[in-house]
Amino acid sequence: MRKYKVIKARQPETLNPIKLKEGDSVIVKKESNPQGDWAGWLYCESRDNAGWVPKQLVRRKADLGCLDYDYDAHEFELEIGEVIQSEYILNGWVWGYKVDEPGIHGWTPLNHVESYK
Repeated sequence: MRKYKVIKARQPETLNPIKLKEGDSVIVKKESNPQGDWAGWLYCESRDNAGWVPKQLVRRKADLGCLDYDYDAHEFELEIGEVIQSEYILNGWVWGYKVDEPGIHGWTPLNHVESYK
């Protein structure tokens, strides 16, 4: 686990992030640009929502998929100077928590943070 300091402010892209449970079915609508900043993401529709899901979590047959793990797309609102404790990094994003709010987990884009001791 590593700490990161926020160097660029950011607002979440959605106020209603997709949340999925292991075994949930999704329809894969598109894939992120493999040459872009955030390669490895699938835009999926579930029964009641839609959003970006890491490719590694979806067992896929054509445009149908099944989740192999629980997933929550919650993104943090970021203010410069905040510190994020990472639990893992996936496809250009950090999953973890703000050190000032350890009970709330979310995603932070790697291009908005720098390593912090």
